[in-house]
Amino acid sequence: MLNKKSAGGMNDEQGFPVFFTEISDALGRYENYQRAAQAIASHFPPEEYPTLLDIGCGVGKMSTALFKQGYRVTGLDLSAEQLNIAQAISPGPHYTERDMANPPSGLFDILVNVYTSFGYCNSEQEDLSLLPIWFEALRPGGVLIMELADMERARNRIDAQGELTRINNGVTELLSMDWEKRLLKVEYSKSGQSWSCLTRLYEKETLQAALRDAGFAEVAIYGDFDLRPKGSDDNVVLVARKGNAS
Repeated sequence: MLNKKSAGGMNDEQGFPVFFTEISDALGRYENYQRAAQAIASHFPPEEYPTLLDIGCGVGKMSTALFKQGYRVTGLDLSAEQLNIAQAISPGPHYTERDMANPPSGLFDILVNVYTSFGYCNSEQEDLSLLPIWFEALRPGGVLIMELADMERARNRIDAQGELTRINNGVTELLSMDWEKRLLKVEYSKSGQSWSCLTRLYEKETLQAALRDAGFAEVAIYGDFDLRPKGSDDNVVLVARKGNAS
């Protein structure tokens, strides 16, 4: 049985609305997904890692890009609305409406969780409890790839008062950062519509340690899918490998 409250967490219980995808598109957040998929395939070839689970796939942009690289892709999302669009505009992958704490049965070669699709649960404990579940969903030698905003990037972009306003391509973003709780609230508005979300941010070292605690044998930190070193303004890319004996 799906636990929709845990996945919606601090935000919508039914998953993120299509409006969030539309404004993310307007802000250019999906511009590099083809390049990202190519980079993943170059480091983890589909011939060696054929099955892939995209956790928090939304309308399927990354899922389809990875499918075109040769992976057998399953896209998982809580939002039925987004999955309906994915099936219409992003054909190829298999899509399933599920909580990210309830992956499909069977073992995958790769799990991806990108575009900061992490940090939405009601507590840090709930967030980090996902990592052992994802570990168990991988076959021995499998790889988890996470890409998300972290505290280093937040400190580089938001002032000490925790406030930032950005206007770009018709989208207004009002960012409010609670530094003590590490909670980032973003209010989006465009063409008379508005929506807000809360995300719990982490230090990259905290996530690295949590992944090791979840059982991963190797956990590396990068600044992009091409595995270059992380800079202060980069999202963090974590590559966690499950041991062959697991």
